[in-house]
Amino acid sequence: MPIGLTTVRRDAVLMAEYAVRFAVERLGSGAPEPREAVLDPKLTVRGTSGPPPGV
Repeated sequence: MPIGLTTVRRDAVLMAEYAVRFAVERLGSGAPEPREAVLDPKLTVRGTSGPPPGV
C-alpha cells in the first residue's frame, strides 16, 4: 500500500557537477575563496502534507 509521502527532490547530477567544478578550481589555484551554489529543490506534495491539526 503506497504511503503518499511528501518529498523534496534535489538534482544529484547537478550537485556532483558543481562539486567537481569547485574541486578542480581549488586544485588549480591553491586555496580560493569559499564558493557556494544554491540549487532549487523540487517539492512533491502528497498525502502527508496538510494544515496543522485543529486549523
